[in-house]
Amino acid sequence: MLQSKSFVRKTKQGKVVKVVREHYLRDDIYCGASSCKVCDSSGARLTSSASTILIVDTNVVLNQIDLLENQAIDDVVILSVVLEEVKNKNLAVYNRLRALCSNSMRKFFVFSNEYHRDTYVKAMVGESPNDRNDRAIRVAAQWYQNHLGNATRVLLITNDRENKRKATEEGISAETVESYVKSLGQPGLLDLLVQTSSQDVGMEEVEDLRPSKRKIIYTEHKPMSEITAGLHRGIYHQGKLRVNRYNPFEAYVGSESIGDEIIIYGRPNMNRAFDGDIVAVELLPQDQWHEEKSLSIVDEEDDEEENVHLVPNSADDAPRVMNQLQGSVGDANAVLSRPSGCVVGVIKRNWHSYCGSLEPMPMPAGSGGVAHALFVSKDRRIPKIRIQTRQLGNLLDKRIVVAVDSWDCLSRYPSGHYVRTIGEIGDRDTESEVVLIENDIDARPFASQILACLPPLPWSVSSEDLANPIRQDLRHVRVCSVDPPGCKDIDDALHCTALPDGNFEVGVRIL
Repeated sequence: MLQSKSFVRKTKQGKVVKVVREHYLRDDIYCGASSCKVCDSSGARLTSSASTILIVDTNVVLNQIDLLENQAIDDVVILSVVLEEVKNKNLAVYNRLRALCSNSMRKFFVFSNEYHRDTYVKAMVGESPNDRNDRAIRVAAQWYQNHLGNATRVLLITNDRENKRKATEEGISAETVESYVKSLGQPGLLDLLVQTSSQDVGMEEVEDLRPSKRKIIYTEHKPMSEITAGLHRGIYHQGKLRVNRYNPFEAYVGSESIGDEIIIYGRPNMNRAFDGDIVAVELLPQDQWHEEKSLSIVDEEDDEEENVHLVPNSADDAPRVMNQLQGSVGDANAVLSRPSGCVVGVIKRNWHSYCGSLEPMPMPAGSGGVAHALFVSKDRRIPKIRIQTRQLGNLLDKRIVVAVDSWDCLSRYPSGHYVRTIGEIGDRDTESEVVLIENDIDARPFASQILACLPPLPWSVSSEDLANPIRQDLRHVRVCSVDPPGCKDIDDALHCTALPDGNFEVGVRIL
């Protein structure tokens, strides 16, 4: 079956051209369920004993990828429309999702609903792309429900109220992520949930209710349209925020537009930006520019968080140096002032998972209750992160991994969620793994598909290999890769060896 779509677009040269795309639909795309009597089950990924098959929408994947990676979540169908939308919105999450789908130990199946004759949907007149994709997800869920019959329950997981309402009206079983996780009877999984703005989570649930705390702490970020216009007019300056490793209340933004670094002093001026974020900065009036030596390294949180106690030697336990450069002292140590500014918007976030520990706190009354705790990262450039957990007693003396979810202007701290436990604080293996994670070194075991490419064990270099005249044994040389972080094809390496005559031998290898 053939579907055609035509539209016109304007080229870079200003010409208008007509584009015709042909979309081929098939009826031999299998559902992936082992229990299906209609489809070929030789390539099935879903377990034959599965009582429930999950279909997740795009926002669930984008926000709850840590939950999906947990071993308790299986028998999940990833629709091609979801996969493509995730790829366009967040490439990092897309790569993690692809790894899940290709892992033979996990029961994730990609169903090409966009190429199946019974599940492909055309956009209706006036329908937004998001509404069209939501409708495609519901159509695919309905098809699975009819295709598998009553033997297997097909459950649509969505936090979108409107999508859930329409699914229920169409006779499709649908639940929110939290509702489904609670039904599994594993309270620890609830710690992995990301509390998104689409869920009914008020700020009063995560912030202190005292009147002194209920105030706007940070200014609202400017809308992207205003930031773009400001950048064109030279009002704002774009650059990457780099937080001082030794003073987390000082940051720098390199600006090509003014040919200098803009210094950002204090968390209020950083305005919820993290180290590595691409930000838009507005210069402060010149009389507010600071002299380089006059920075006061004072935690502005101290006077309002009098009951917070830090972990000894924690990342936030930074030296506090009060500003004593006043009057004649300031005149003696004065240096040329440098451009100072404040962050007015975040263009691209650099949030990821962080290693650290929880601040000591008393156990909440009762058992199984939800506790709100502060996470302190090993990286002193990262602010404390507020998380909620149901396993506080098990986490207080552990190194854990936490991911950031959001940062509201009414909240002194960003909100995040627990990802996993690394091990006991102070344990050598635990601290070694923390160093690897903090430096983005992937130390996880190789997947079975990768190990299958290697010769069977035990294996050693054969005598034929050693005798081969075109090969050289360099196993005694310490060779280091020089490929950039995140590189998937490590093929550039070098070594440096001291020679007896005092010279050095440098070997460069490009594979």
